[in-house]
Amino acid sequence: MKRAMQKCWRDSATLIVAAKRNQNIKHTRTHNASFPNSVVFPGGVCEAADGDEEWYKHLRTFGYTESDFKSFHRIGSPLTPLFENNPIQRHVALRITAIRETFEELGLLICSQSHKSESESDWASLLTDDDLKHWRDRVSKNPADLLTLCKEYKCFPDIWALQYWSNWLTPVNQPKRFDTAFFVTALENKPSINSNSEVVNVKWLTPTEILESSSKAEVILYPPQAYEFSRLSYLPDINELLTFAKERSSKGNILLYPVPIQAKDGMIQLLPGDYLYPSDVDFNTQSDPIKDKTILELRDNNQSLHRVEVTKSRREIIIQNYHPTNHITMNNLIIPFPSITG
Repeated sequence: MKRAMQKCWRDSATLIVAAKRNQNIKHTRTHNASFPNSVVFPGGVCEAADGDEEWYKHLRTFGYTESDFKSFHRIGSPLTPLFENNPIQRHVALRITAIRETFEELGLLICSQSHKSESESDWASLLTDDDLKHWRDRVSKNPADLLTLCKEYKCFPDIWALQYWSNWLTPVNQPKRFDTAFFVTALENKPSINSNSEVVNVKWLTPTEILESSSKAEVILYPPQAYEFSRLSYLPDINELLTFAKERSSKGNILLYPVPIQAKDGMIQLLPGDYLYPSDVDFNTQSDPIKDKTILELRDNNQSLHRVEVTKSRREIIIQNYHPTNHITMNNLIIPFPSITG
């Protein structure tokens, strides 16, 4: 793939929070949010403060060394453009983004006060204190105050409890675009949640429950969320999910960039691995329409299909003969998630 010279999106991070009893957190955004009235994971745009060099100094006071930072990326593993300039720095900054945004949106502060020598668990640590509401407001207004908070409470963002999961770039035909790193983390105990004004509803549900609600048009899912909930449903046991996520985290993966193509009766968003996916992708240019064929005519039962199909009456993710590298292979399936207008 080639990255266009002009970057027309913002870097961001999102966090899939899992808790025991096989549940993942989801929340519904308000009208004014980037993905209004939709079910999403907590997350948001990366700020300059998330990549401040002071974070490295602070993290080292808890015993973490250069080798710990390098553990985020295995040399020789595939790099998406979001990480390619400095993969270690980007992994640190984007994890801090995910933790900061989760704190701002849900009041969950994934931070630890333990020295590295005392940390043996893969479960994420939560910092709880009555004064955190005050800090939550401060961090929402000024992201740099997360570092101030950590210094005052003698804690650090528990970035080693976040496992890199996937990377999605919004299609060129959308008004707001984000290059988003998805991370997974697991909590040993399910905490209480206090959402902010951007979030209207927060629930702990299994991926299967959310997909069932989506298929009935009870909730709105965008393609990345529908795809990731489907992928997560293949690991219903949280211990299995945590083991798998940690094992694959440093191996990298491909960029999931949907290439939109206009067909005769609707839109197809091609994903990498689809037999029609272009070999040379320009992230800022719309593909030529295929006006003489319908969506179904562009399916080929003997080829690899990895795509989202959108018509006036349906939205579906189609997967057939597709086997990703370093990730979960979902069997041939069709994932329905009704359109925003029903």
